[in-house]
Amino acid sequence: MTLLRTHPVQAVIALLVLCGLGYVVWTAMPGASEAKAEEGAVAPDITLTGLDGEARSLTDYRGKTVLVNFWASWCTPCVNELPLLNEAYKLTAGSGEPVELLAVNLGEPAHTVQQFADRYGLQFPILLDESGSLKKPYRIASLPVTLVIAPDGKISNIHVGELDEMSDILGLMQPQQQNGSISGDRS
Repeated sequence: MTLLRTHPVQAVIALLVLCGLGYVVWTAMPGASEAKAEEGAVAPDITLTGLDGEARSLTDYRGKTVLVNFWASWCTPCVNELPLLNEAYKLTAGSGEPVELLAVNLGEPAHTVQQFADRYGLQFPILLDESGSLKKPYRIASLPVTLVIAPDGKISNIHVGELDEMSDILGLMQPQQQNGSISGDRS
């Protein structure tokens, strides 16, 4: 308090220097400059191991439309949604331009996820994010969350909440063009 009374200019300068240093430290922290998921932006990369033991990266699917679904077995809307996603996946698997589906389990151990997948006969790739590290870059505050990634890697749609209609799921599973619009869409 004595410095402020006797040298107010120096005290203000010292405060500004401390604020500047705090800002530098804050922006240098890991994750501060990471890409964030939002429509029109390039999706933050995902590299995770699947239940099958195979490592998969979102960039491996560049050139294809990818539906990414974030879920957990304790999430009632997820439990309702995943069997519908599985049926939609089976329906579209034989089409000329299949849409890839990646289900990312957040925060659960592999054995729990495997039991769930077996119980519901899930056939699409399930990736494991046991630490929940994708919550921040994908802005996951609640589950489920489903994103549509266009062939150019940009997010064309983010759906928060349960997909409870097959028509809605099939609509999201339409192949996207490079600019994120639905194939055949002339708008």
